[in-house]
Amino acid sequence: MNAKHMQAIRDVLNDLEPKQKALPYLELDSMMLAQVVEVAKRVSQNDINPTHIQNWVRRKYLPNPQKKKYNREQVANVLLINDLRDILGLEEVSRLLGYVNESLLDTSDDRINPTKLYRYYSEIFDRSQIDWQISLQGLEKEVEETLAGEDMPEEDREKVATTLVILNLLARANLYKQIAKRWLKTLDTSD
Repeated sequence: MNAKHMQAIRDVLNDLEPKQKALPYLELDSMMLAQVVEVAKRVSQNDINPTHIQNWVRRKYLPNPQKKKYNREQVANVLLINDLRDILGLEEVSRLLGYVNESLLDTSDDRINPTKLYRYYSEIFDRSQIDWQISLQGLEKEVEETLAGEDMPEEDREKVATTLVILNLLARANLYKQIAKRWLKTLDTSD
């Protein structure tokens, strides 16, 4: 794989806003729906619009906003649900968040405030992006070593190398997803 392809991957990583950019907004007492959507769009890789959040409220994944305003705990849960919804079904997301805080509709049973949970999650996630850059360099080296003995035109080698990197990234993502889903199945939310 050539430097241009690796730079394209790095550009994707660098284009992502750190999740911690949402933290100042979690200090606000409340936000309107449009503000919540704007914050979520900044720090998530998922598209989100007001209908998503309204649907989560209707389906009881979030409590109803008070006077059309979402409190900081609701905003933190919106950010978490939005990040996880492409990986897990909404029922699984609710189960995971319920494991630590039982009912998402009642904050009186929380083991940890959702804003603090999001802060910890964002700190760990943002640090992991640095690890991914190091991991990508290792993946690049592995692909180069794998293709070292292959006799093919340079243009073909670049396309094969790029495909191998993408396949491996997808396989790693799927592996992490399967590990998380299996572990989630073993959690007993009544503990």
